[in-house]
This record gives sequence, C-alpha cells and structure tokens, in this order.
Amino acid sequence: MSGKSPGPIRVAKLPGDRWKEARALRLEALRTDPGAFGSSYEEEVGRPEQEWRKRMEGTLYALSGGKPVGMASRVFNDRVRTGHIAAIYGVYVTPAHRGRGVGSLLMERALSDVRKKRGVVKVQLSVNPEFRPALRLYKKFGFEVTGKARNELRVGKAFFDMLYMEKEIRKP
Repeated sequence: MSGKSPGPIRVAKLPGDRWKEARALRLEALRTDPGAFGSSYEEEVGRPEQEWRKRMEGTLYALSGGKPVGMASRVFNDRVRTGHIAAIYGVYVTPAHRGRGVGSLLMERALSDVRKKRGVVKVQLSVNPEFRPALRLYKKFGFEVTGKARNELRVGKAFFDMLYMEKEIRKP
C-alpha cells in the first residue's frame, strides 16, 4: 500500500437492479487477473441476470463516486458441522484504485460482517501466492497460511498454486 488516502470510497452492498454493474466488475476482474479466480471469463460471461442478482446478495462493493471499483464476497453456511466457518472470496480492486487502501476497506467490512454472524469462529480464504499484494493484505488482517495446493488453477497452459488461509474470529 502506498499510504495514499482512498478518497471518498464507501463500502456497501448494491441493490439487485445494479446487477449489470456488478457483472461488469466481476468480468473485468476475470479478464484482468485470471490467475486469481477459480472461474473464468468464458464461464461467467453468459450467466443469466437472476444468477448475477443472487451473487450480489453476499458481495460488498467499494464505491468511488457511486461506481463499483472493488468487491469482496463473504459466504456463511447453515450446515450443522461447518456452520461455524465463513469464507471470503472474489476479492478484487480495479487497477486504477489499487495501492490506495480500497482492499483494506473491503476486508475491514467483510470481517466486521463475519464477526457479527452468530456462531462463526473462523473465516477462510484462498490466494494465488503470485498475487503478492493480496497475500500481504490477508496477512495484514491476521490470516495465516494453513495449506498449499499445487497446480490448483490452470489458466491456458499455465498452472498456479493456491494457498489456503484462515483467521480465528473467536474461540469455539
């Protein structure tokens, strides 16, 4: 992070009628940083409106001048044996807004939401270790590497490892 103020960045959920903006940001993320995500542009470009609207329910957006410039999704589950685990995924900040604290704002809000969820004791995420700024961001927020999957993602002919990270939110 360069230490510059992110300016008037606000983190919020978007209403479903803004699904086209959410879709555009996600597709930009998949084109800009294909090695950071488990799905591809080709898989997601044709998804129907209802799916985009549903995805937005768990996603936070960093807004600059009202326009989405970053996102982070958090997932809670209601399963008996794993309901105590939340996940954060799909974190992305547009290149023009990187290094300005936007990722930190998204992580602060996502973790705040996770802490408010009754019964959650830890949060998990995964990251391609080649995306060093993302790895630094997660470590800054107290995530620790708990495992590594070799050749987990394939983008074209390139293979990428993934690190699994977690952070304890409260004692069980």
